[in-house]
Amino acid sequence: MTILRLAHLDLEGLVLDREVRLLRDQFVTITWSKLLYNGLYFSPEREFIEKSILASQDDVNGQVRLRCYKGLTSVLGRSSQTSKLYSPEQSSMDSLEDFQPTDTTGFIATQAIRLKAYGNAEAEKGVDLSKS
Repeated sequence: MTILRLAHLDLEGLVLDREVRLLRDQFVTITWSKLLYNGLYFSPEREFIEKSILASQDDVNGQVRLRCYKGLTSVLGRSSQTSKLYSPEQSSMDSLEDFQPTDTTGFIATQAIRLKAYGNAEAEKGVDLSKS
């Protein structure tokens, strides 16, 4: 893996939603590779997949600090202005106001944390979520 690719993947881990990364890793990357391998570059399905790849990268930007030493690369830190999905306050169940530890028994309440963060980030960008 190249140094640039390592930095980009690390930044995606900070900025992209978990489920988006999962779809990319389990479906998009594999399908795109198969299409190219089978000579289907000029196909509507390849165009569709590439548009989804480009859309997933809209908010991927920031800085990654790396240390390179004797052929190894280590990530020292990362930051992004567009990362609205990670919140140190929400990572600790001690400081969450809208979330009670007893809510962990409810799958929907747990999933809602991630979806609320996504909705708030989109609303800050001015995206009208009612059209989706």
